[in-house]
Amino acid sequence: MITRMTKKDEKGFTLIELMIVIAIIGILAAIAIPQFASYRKRATNTKASSTVGTFKNALAALNQDIACYGVSAQFNLNAGGNATGVGIDLLGPIVSPTATVAGAVVTGTHPTTGAISSVGLSVPGDVTINVSTEGANHGTYLILASHLKGNREYGVDGDLEAMMYFAQNELWVDNAGLNAVTPLITVGLNDFDDATTPAPGGAPNDAWAVLQ
Repeated sequence: MITRMTKKDEKGFTLIELMIVIAIIGILAAIAIPQFASYRKRATNTKASSTVGTFKNALAALNQDIACYGVSAQFNLNAGGNATGVGIDLLGPIVSPTATVAGAVVTGTHPTTGAISSVGLSVPGDVTINVSTEGANHGTYLILASHLKGNREYGVDGDLEAMMYFAQNELWVDNAGLNAVTPLITVGLNDFDDATTPAPGGAPNDAWAVLQ
């Protein structure tokens, strides 16, 4: 026996039920989207701070090789050297160099022996990093790094290698390059906490803070 469904038998969602579902979806989205944005920001910040650690290890290897520090540059492993102490901003992605292909390096020239050495490494995408020394003596260094999508800039002073500092500002998100005011590089002083160090221009923190 075949039965036919009448209009009375047809069932669906009422307008009120649909509005309730839409409201619930809206509430969940309002909670989830800011959390996702915050997670993404933390992840990009972590990529920048990890890159600082990688360059710090490369500087230690350079110092062990020629008894001085060096700067950020792009060379192949058969070239290099730097007598000024001024490094260039490296914006990733940059590959590690080979004997013939230029890549990211920390490189230096010993002020008295003239010995030249370079340590190759890579820079992740959207990370900007700079390594400079206090001058031609290469007696200490300063590393600064940030990520394009992050809100923090990180730094390490060669006189206090175990400590990492940061400045933070929401206006730095999607603003390429290094945004904080660069501290003065001085041998034997904490460049991030010296009385003459200019404020980095961060917000909410108006000074370089120690990363806990």
